[in-house]
Amino acid sequence: MRPVFLASVFAASLLISAQALSQSKEQVMANIQKKNESYKTVVSSCTQIKTMKGMKKNVTSTGTMYFIRETNQMKMQFTNHKNNGKDKDNQLIINGDKVVMINGGARNVFNTKSDHNMKILQWTLLYCIRGQVADAAKLNKSDVKMTTKGGYYVFDIDVSKQAKGRWNHLEASYSTKDMSLCVLKLEEKNGNTTTYNTLEKEYNGVVTKDIFNY
Repeated sequence: MRPVFLASVFAASLLISAQALSQSKEQVMANIQKKNESYKTVVSSCTQIKTMKGMKKNVTSTGTMYFIRETNQMKMQFTNHKNNGKDKDNQLIINGDKVVMINGGARNVFNTKSDHNMKILQWTLLYCIRGQVADAAKLNKSDVKMTTKGGYYVFDIDVSKQAKGRWNHLEASYSTKDMSLCVLKLEEKNGNTTTYNTLEKEYNGVVTKDIFNY
């Protein structure tokens, strides 16, 4: 009887530990969301790192990210500094129900009312910058796992196979100090990855809406 009793106690302790961890994760997520509500605008230096199958080197671009909470407008503007001296500019703009991708001279405008994949991209980015980790997971039909590492709360979101969109995994890292989004890694179903680093930020400054024009 004693082994059975000990096994029951051990199982109960594991359940309590799991519940405590879950509550801790939920509380951290709530704290992150609440803190980010105070950031009405965000301007940040931003680095974009792309890895692609078949390419030996990563493609790294540097630039600036702009965000207005009230209007859900977001812009990431990058320059890829090439070795031949011919720098290439690209932008990703979220404005209303449009996602705009500008790559050099090419411009693509997507309507998120009719393009479900772009709607997933739009709201994944917005939920993450807004600190709404639970909403990002729900959008991608996934549970959230949390770890604390190197001054960050790191949230892993394995996207459900039933979820539409380009991603199969998301990783969002928030500063333990100011609760802001610092690293967002998007892994596509084909194995390619895009990682955004937004480490140096200014909050609640003036960001004019015309910066989101395209």
